[in-house]
Amino acid sequence: MFDREKVISEIKRSGIRLTPQRRAILDYLASTDLHPNAQQIFHEVQKAHPDISLATIYNTLKRLVELGLLKMLEVEPDNRYETNLAQHINLICDICGKIQDMDGGLSINSEEVLHRCGFQVRDSRLEYHGVCSNCRKGQ
Repeated sequence: MFDREKVISEIKRSGIRLTPQRRAILDYLASTDLHPNAQQIFHEVQKAHPDISLATIYNTLKRLVELGLLKMLEVEPDNRYETNLAQHINLICDICGKIQDMDGGLSINSEEVLHRCGFQVRDSRLEYHGVCSNCRKGQ
């Protein structure tokens, strides 16, 4: 999952200043397996850092994505962020919006794709849309 120390090392190596606010964002991301949006991260981090701005959240998330330390999921109604960089399936509930990871059973051989199609894979993502167990119980 999210290796906080590796992320901190990469941030420092890239020349980004590691402020207390950025550390708080990393602490939150390391503490959750949810796929939060920027507003959720802001709400949680603001508890410990009431002076943090939403712009700081967005800027930090953008930099983490650019560095390849975080993935942005483009789902409606807003982008969500995930720390699981390993190949996996995202299970997205169409009712409540919850996203959960399903590890295993997914294999993308990027060398085979390159050989067969001439396409060089940079990243991959597989999403299943449906109804989670909690929402199915409520139906």
